[in-house]
Amino acid sequence: MNTMHKPTIPVRDRCLGKDGLIGLNLNHPPPVPGTFDRIFADALKDVFQRTSPSSLVTTHRWTGTEDDRSMGAEFTGRRLGAPPNVDRIVLTHSTQSAIHMMLPALVPNGRSLVVEQMTYPPIRTFAQRYGIPTIDVLMDDNGVEPNSFEDVCRRSRPAALYLVTTFQNPTTITMSLNRRIQIAEIAKRYDVQVIEDDVYSLLSSTPIKPISAIAPENSWYLLGTAKSFAAGLKLAFVVAPSSSDAFRVFWPGVRATYWMAAPTSAALMSNFIRRGGDLDILAAVKKELQSRHQLLNEIAGDRRYVANPGCLHVWFPLPKSHPSQQVADAIKADGVQVAASSAYASASFHPAEAIRVGIGNPEAPELLELAIKIVRKHLPSRMS
Repeated sequence: MNTMHKPTIPVRDRCLGKDGLIGLNLNHPPPVPGTFDRIFADALKDVFQRTSPSSLVTTHRWTGTEDDRSMGAEFTGRRLGAPPNVDRIVLTHSTQSAIHMMLPALVPNGRSLVVEQMTYPPIRTFAQRYGIPTIDVLMDDNGVEPNSFEDVCRRSRPAALYLVTTFQNPTTITMSLNRRIQIAEIAKRYDVQVIEDDVYSLLSSTPIKPISAIAPENSWYLLGTAKSFAAGLKLAFVVAPSSSDAFRVFWPGVRATYWMAAPTSAALMSNFIRRGGDLDILAAVKKELQSRHQLLNEIAGDRRYVANPGCLHVWFPLPKSHPSQQVADAIKADGVQVAASSAYASASFHPAEAIRVGIGNPEAPELLELAIKIVRKHLPSRMS
């Protein structure tokens, strides 16, 4: 049977959403079964040769076993320039779980959290849940704007800053090294804790030193796996400023919320790191992403967008004559879901019109091709 040319309807039937939509609003890494399945199977076999299934899941790993934290130090150390002390490492179930623990611990009553003017939407939701006010800081083409950040620090005395420094969500901006140094210096000057979410950096071909490597004494470094390996591999490493900080923020929360890493996920990731499987998976994901970006470029034509070859999402600016929510709604009516720029802004800020389109989530490239063609149909050919 010839499987090279698949009809449109079966492809649409394989869309991931239960609502029948192709979910380009999601930001998952593209599947690479040819590489991932082999490494996963080998790791699973090796883990169960070292320990029995029952002993593996007898109890939580709390902040991670000594081996987990050692592998976590090696893993995060590739980004930080050197492995941090293992006592600074905490394994958590996910980046979101880690943030849930960090916000109430790092932002005392009466203080505030600074966020990028366009930011990862759950952050505002989490802050609101804990009664933490958020303050927007202006952004430019290089990320957080230093003068705006210093002005906020001077006027409002915020306790912490949350930001994504590589492939910022949703704008795709990667902050330069000089800008990172500026933000680090301001944060130190005003005693602001930096929560650096570096979740996308593993997909960059030219990664830049994190703020957490520039100012480790007041930085909380987050490196999750869901955006670079597989969305269901829920695990995130936290590097605290010190071992006492790690204990203070995470250990009291054992009975407060479920933030602990699942034992099997932790054991598998430790095995990936020890045997180099993580690097092989990352290489395969990057290669697949390059292919998808090439497909996007071929289909988008004269529709202008902002992207990076390693980024899971692209940013399509729109003219004022094309309100982003109306464009997103029209695209959704055609069977594809994307995100409007307003989803990333506070209620008091009206961002420039744009849509964010994820290109990693559809399982099949032909499904992505179909979805991009639908998106293209609703975009203006030139800005006005």
